Amino acid sequence: MKRVFLSITLCLFFSLNTKAQEKIFCANIPAITTIRNANAVVRKDEVAIDFSSIHHMNLLHYRVVTVLNAKGNDAVRAYTGYSDDLTITGMEAEIYNASGERIKKIREKDFTDQSAVDGFSLYTDNRVKFLEYRPTSYPYTVAFTLETKTNNTIFIPTYQFVDDYDEKVEEARFTVKYDKSKYNLHFKPEHIQKLNINKEENEEGISFLAKDLPIFSEEEFSPIPDEYFPKVMTMTTSFDFEGFEGEKITDWQTLGSWFNNKLLRGRDELSPETVQKVRKLTEGIEDPIEKAKKIYEFVQQNTRYVSVQVGIGGFQPIKAEEVDETKYGDCKGLTNYTKALLKAVGVDAYYTHVEAGKTKINFEDDFATIAQGNHVILAIPDHNDYCWIDCTSKTSPFGFLGDFTDDRKVLVMTPNGGKIVKTPAYLNAQNYQISKTEIKFDTLGNLQVNGTIKTGGIQYSGRTYISSLSPEDLKKRDLKFWHKIQHLKVEEHVFQNDKDSIQFTESFVLKGDHFGKKSGDRIIFPLNILNNNSYVPERYRNRKNPFIISRGYQDEDTVVFNLPMDYKIEAIPGSTTLDSEFGNYEMTISVAKNTLTYQRKILLKAGKFSKEKYKDYRDFRKQIAYLENVKVAILKN
Repeated sequence: MKRVFLSITLCLFFSLNTKAQEKIFCANIPAITTIRNANAVVRKDEVAIDFSSIHHMNLLHYRVVTVLNAKGNDAVRAYTGYSDDLTITGMEAEIYNASGERIKKIREKDFTDQSAVDGFSLYTDNRVKFLEYRPTSYPYTVAFTLETKTNNTIFIPTYQFVDDYDEKVEEARFTVKYDKSKYNLHFKPEHIQKLNINKEENEEGISFLAKDLPIFSEEEFSPIPDEYFPKVMTMTTSFDFEGFEGEKITDWQTLGSWFNNKLLRGRDELSPETVQKVRKLTEGIEDPIEKAKKIYEFVQQNTRYVSVQVGIGGFQPIKAEEVDETKYGDCKGLTNYTKALLKAVGVDAYYTHVEAGKTKINFEDDFATIAQGNHVILAIPDHNDYCWIDCTSKTSPFGFLGDFTDDRKVLVMTPNGGKIVKTPAYLNAQNYQISKTEIKFDTLGNLQVNGTIKTGGIQYSGRTYISSLSPEDLKKRDLKFWHKIQHLKVEEHVFQNDKDSIQFTESFVLKGDHFGKKSGDRIIFPLNILNNNSYVPERYRNRKNPFIISRGYQDEDTVVFNLPMDYKIEAIPGSTTLDSEFGNYEMTISVAKNTLTYQRKILLKAGKFSKEKYKDYRDFRKQIAYLENVKVAILKN
């Protein structure tokens, strides 16, 4: 029997991995390689947690994966983070070739060990150990064993039965051992309906066993794994976190109260000099929101974002006085600092946990655990609503969140405890782009383009970055953005960022050549060379997953073509309107004297749709793609 890093009591509750097991796995490799649509096969994945007290928790992970091709390499997942608070007590891996022969054994000291830096951390005690292996052939199998221990029991990791698309899971087990007479643990299985996942429970704890799970095929617009794959969330009502104990933490209200009282209390003190400075800064301003705007601008101008992850830095903010002195902080420190400055001028503001990222992930309404969330923002009461600010951004307008924290449920730490609130959503036509352009061209194909583009909503947050680009990087971006203009030369491209109306305006002058196609006395040219949306989604004969359009938008373009002298319209497309539950499309063309005006509007709606509607959506996009490429013919008089 191979070495197992586990206490004797936990062994009784956990299936031990043996050499015999691994030989069976390796012997079946030929059969495994015939599995269709899989990049890797998880032969066995077991996670066992021993919650022995609120001051001690052990975790054992045993995983055997057969990787079938290069796309499946990430399925090995032979790694772990660790720190002063989370200790590795055992770690090893064994690698087998396609014939089932062991070709390598990696002990803990042989794993790559590096700081878990994120590119902007000032200092951190977080580190990561991982298996660095470059396969020379496929398939290969990795058996990985890990044990860790920690004195922090504030959260128990969520267990994912399936980690990624195109991954086959043969067997997966999640076990938690705890004393039911002393501790109250809650478990929330999600997305396990119609799957072969069974719960087993006895006096020593609980176990969830999955066998022969289906492969979740990766398809365009599929739901994110967190909202689609089977998993089990776990929360405990009693815990310890760096000496801060929690008891009877049963919901978000009680968790928020604990967080306020234990981790935030006393960390919002400021020097008398700073208090006097910000009070003078807001002197004469009565409206709390206008005061908050002034303070937010002060923070943007006088601080910078630097991650700090030491000790309980992952949850507790740096003291406001320290941020004020050093002029830097992470999301927690800068948010707490801004909250302290607002308090100094008489404005309430609430520390808020959010799962940030372009993918929208909600806090669970009925499952209070601090394991949810990866970022901190600030909620400022505004009548019956909130005004939201992200204190890490030096450029975002006041009250605008953008696509990093928009439209999701978050945890607001109010004076009365935690509360789940949804951040503002930027919906469909609110995410707009409006362009007005004049194009002049001659019979040789030379053209000049003068125009403006205005963006708002999520399109605003996706466009403002160009104002900070170097001239060289802006040129590269422009060449890619206006790639349909041959031999493009950008004569002018200037910007105006109106943070009050949250609108970004671009003005540009472009030149190019080889526009249109000349044949005798006839010239044929495309109408949409500036904002062409010809994308057509992937075709699937038998779609497996529902699909999601996470953010809608609206583009509205007006292009006036000045035709060459002595030319008249020979043929133009007719006006067209498309209506669909996914959005609509309008195209109109009008002619006046020596000009042709092309107007086009596309509205794409956000939503969640069944797989049965995917073909309709694809057909809608195919129709749009066709119309985006229509052409006009002009003829010499």
